[in-house]
Amino acid sequence: MDSFEWNKIIGAVLGTVMFVVGLYIFVGGMMAPHKAEKPGMEVAVTETSTTPGQPAVAEAPIDWGTVLPAADIAAGENVGKRCLQCHDFTKGGPHKIGPNLWGIVGAAHGHAAGYAYSPAMRALSDRTWDYAALGKFLANPKAEIAGTKMAFAGLSKTADRVNIIAYLRTLSDTPAAIPAPNPAAPPPSPAEGAAEEGTPSEGAPDAPAGEVQAPAPGTAPAPGGGSGSTPPAQAPTPSPSSSGGH
Repeated sequence: MDSFEWNKIIGAVLGTVMFVVGLYIFVGGMMAPHKAEKPGMEVAVTETSTTPGQPAVAEAPIDWGTVLPAADIAAGENVGKRCLQCHDFTKGGPHKIGPNLWGIVGAAHGHAAGYAYSPAMRALSDRTWDYAALGKFLANPKAEIAGTKMAFAGLSKTADRVNIIAYLRTLSDTPAAIPAPNPAAPPPSPAEGAAEEGTPSEGAPDAPAGEVQAPAPGTAPAPGGGSGSTPPAQAPTPSPSSSGGH
């Protein structure tokens, strides 16, 4: 076989190899996964007003002593499945994108050893993850602690936050105590509000117009006064005119 035939064979092999490599690069670029701009996933958004032009209504404080005993722990565990991509819930479990959450209720901010917390979270290490703190953080993490590494957008439903916090409470050898119920005091009634603003108290009405109240005991009546009537007004005596007319 002469050199011309060998050149054709080698050229065919090289052409095939180049075609296969080019096809691999093209297909690989088309099938490459799209990387998210932020770690984790944003599951929910915070509650906003549904009426155009109206500001969002502030949520009333949660009475944890009342809602926790009635919370649905199984529903809270189900809500917690949204967090499994970033957190582990088992005792002694590993840290993931976020820290292990065993024993989180009642622990200090940034408590998990071996996890690299954000500077914003480390700065709050003197604070405790009580029920109120967890409720506010889970509603809107970035608004509650600016600079947190947590990419979760928050749980908009109060029931979801109550249930998952009730579930997190069970993730402990000694679950945190539930506070005593503390329902909000009812607003004062209109009658009470009027009394506080200095309106006359019942049983002491003002004297009717045109009548004079009786003098206090030991006080002499006004000269010329009759029994409860004012003395008649006297006509003024004209004074002599001054000299000069000025």
